[in-house]
Amino acid sequence: MTQDDNPADTTVLYEKRDGKAYITFNRPDKRNALTYAAFDRLMECIADAEQDDGVRVVLISGAGGHFSAGHDLAEIGSEYGFDPSGKGRRPSQRARLDFDRRHLNQFRDLFYCSKPTIALVRGYCVGAGLHIVEACDLAIASDAARIGHPEQKAGLAGAAYMTAWNILAAGPKKARELLLIADMLEPQEAVQMGLVNKVVPDAELEAAGEDWAGRIAKLPRDAIAFGKAATNLALDSLGMTSQFAHGYVMHALSTNIRYEEDEYNFMKKRRDEGVRSASHGREARYGEDGRRES
Repeated sequence: MTQDDNPADTTVLYEKRDGKAYITFNRPDKRNALTYAAFDRLMECIADAEQDDGVRVVLISGAGGHFSAGHDLAEIGSEYGFDPSGKGRRPSQRARLDFDRRHLNQFRDLFYCSKPTIALVRGYCVGAGLHIVEACDLAIASDAARIGHPEQKAGLAGAAYMTAWNILAAGPKKARELLLIADMLEPQEAVQMGLVNKVVPDAELEAAGEDWAGRIAKLPRDAIAFGKAATNLALDSLGMTSQFAHGYVMHALSTNIRYEEDEYNFMKKRRDEGVRSASHGREARYGEDGRRES
């Protein structure tokens, strides 16, 4: 067994054993919300697994009861140089494009990882957490998982990093529902939409992941590599991976929309009331609470 070579960084844990690499998001007190530093660390782990010929499969999971609550909302805006006081100049378009291109490339690199990747999903798996699952080859969900893209209700409404993948997996109508209505999905709904492969009882999630990983690890290394390359070529031929060329442009544009007086401005609410209040307000407006009130 090889332990993490960067033990000082505990937000993303990493170890290797028996031909498998294990990546674990480790902020259970924050439902494993991911900072941009954690994304950088994730990609370091993926790069290490790719370069280690002893690793044949990668498993990605979350510590505690959740896979990931997505991006850490306390950081949203800072990636572009946004002034949280609201008094400074708005970030430039070039700053938005530069960051979104680099960040989307992280999902791209996970998607193109030469080693098969398996996501083990329990609890909340939303936003960027779900993007990670979408970029993995396989995903197994606990029957207690809650899956979706509620962040789209913060002002995106379909301009997601993995929109083309969503359309290919679920079909145009269901993909629009996933990103426009942005309801949370029960695990079996996620299977029907092609977001995960199967659902198992929560207590059996790790064992199910070990079973699939063990079966993959028995395959010849060359067969694994060529199988992944063939999959990527097929998806390229279908046009799905064009999202990595244009997805960051649409995301940069969508984060620069103008809110009218009668519209819910998540960034302004976060600045004035804090992340928790802004998130609850968003769900009250667009989610089930908002529907009951209307």
